[in-house]
Amino acid sequence: MWKPILLIFLVILAGVVGYALIEGMSALDAFYMTIITVFTVGFREVQVLTPVGKLFTIFIILGGVGTILFTVSKLGEIMFGGGMRSFVWRKNMERHIKNLKDHYIICGHGRMGQTVRARLLEEGVPFVVIDNNQGKLENLEQEKTCLYILGDASQEDILIEAGIKRAKALAALLPSDADNLYLTFTAKLINPSLFVLSKALEEEAEKKILQIGANRVVSPYKLGALKIAQGLMRPALVDFMDLIIRRQELSLLMEEIVVPRKSKIVGRTLTQCQIRQKSNVIVVAIKKPGEDIVFNPSPDMEMNIGDTLLVLGDGEAIKQFDKQFIQTAA
Repeated sequence: MWKPILLIFLVILAGVVGYALIEGMSALDAFYMTIITVFTVGFREVQVLTPVGKLFTIFIILGGVGTILFTVSKLGEIMFGGGMRSFVWRKNMERHIKNLKDHYIICGHGRMGQTVRARLLEEGVPFVVIDNNQGKLENLEQEKTCLYILGDASQEDILIEAGIKRAKALAALLPSDADNLYLTFTAKLINPSLFVLSKALEEEAEKKILQIGANRVVSPYKLGALKIAQGLMRPALVDFMDLIIRRQELSLLMEEIVVPRKSKIVGRTLTQCQIRQKSNVIVVAIKKPGEDIVFNPSPDMEMNIGDTLLVLGDGEAIKQFDKQFIQTAA
């Protein structure tokens, strides 16, 4: 949008400087002469022009009229072709991204990225999509429902623009393992505390991405094969897990909750808290920092700050659990 305006400014500047040098005009006279020439209003010249001045005026007319027509066409395209709305949306989007905190960054908007984006949108959590392919972002630009950045996600300046220093987690879903390896390295270099989940197509790449700093690595082919095997042997279990993952088709939810410092359950066991009786949720698993996850934990297991609880229940029950045991100080 600013390029046509800049061109007009440069033509006017060239005219002022040219008339001042060629015809010896004052700054005001040179500016006046340039304006009436560029906009072809037909007023009388400030003074009789020399042959060189006349040739210069011809070039100013040609350049000025061409620039004016180009600017008018571009402004018309913006005003009447939906460009203004897109321009305003992009400016608002940039402002929103700068204000994001504890958000998610999706790097790569291919098939996996689109699925992740749709799920985060359903959950109502803040996120930014990054992709260097304009075609993959066209739907987002038309719908204007998601924040996105057109650029190379492995580049530091793009990640900083996406607010990586304030982000909660990043999904590395670029097309190749090499790209995801470099992205993970760059992301961890900028924000070491960031949770990074990366895609890996090859088993060797999976190991390297973990070594470089990724918190989790997902192999789509391996996961798909395991699901097929489970579907053959235990189809009901797979159906149940699919319902839990899709969530919107089932009132029963599985939620991951980290125990904060002022939680009522700090230093207490499952038996002492009576979570099942008081909030109607089931603690399916507990993961203590630096340890393996424990499924079906013992009633005598003590919960402490930083423990991650995997709880199962309907939406209202989980909200009640969070309000009664997590948010309320002892």
